[in-house]
Amino acid sequence: MLSKSTKKYCDKKCYIKKWGPYMSIVYCEFKGTKYRVKKKNNELIITSQEKKKGFVNYIDILGKEHNDLFMKKVTEDEIDSIYSEDIFLKFKNVYFEIFADKISKKAVADNAYVICTDSEQLAYLHGFEKKEQFLYVKTISRKEIEEIKIVKNEISQSKKSVQTQEIVRGKNIDEWLAEQ
Repeated sequence: MLSKSTKKYCDKKCYIKKWGPYMSIVYCEFKGTKYRVKKKNNELIITSQEKKKGFVNYIDILGKEHNDLFMKKVTEDEIDSIYSEDIFLKFKNVYFEIFADKISKKAVADNAYVICTDSEQLAYLHGFEKKEQFLYVKTISRKEIEEIKIVKNEISQSKKSVQTQEIVRGKNIDEWLAEQ
């Protein structure tokens, strides 16, 4: 069962970054598998790009049914954990956030990864362009990615928020990117 703090976290639907209210993707562990999760009309909905037992075609906010995305309503008791992931790419020995909080299949196919910073000094030093006030972006290629850092911010059953980190290096970077 999810704690009250987890419920509040789900209700927020937005993880506020220090440089702005950009959407963060929220995940859950359900029966040992990682899924995207969101709260809609006081229900938890997990989504998958694969049709699995108990999943139905996804219906978007406009009521359109999708054949390439599937959903399942779950209860809080069925979910093992819920968390957000923040992804950082190491470029020129500095970890930068990914713009829009996610690496898309298009970014992998195009070999174009957009990183961002709110630091004017770092932006100037590394050739970023100003996107808006306090936000600088730069597109880099796979060859320029030194490491990937995945920071998982889990809201646990206890009152403390649990944070874990994973570093992806070398050949594992290509494998990790291919899974996105």
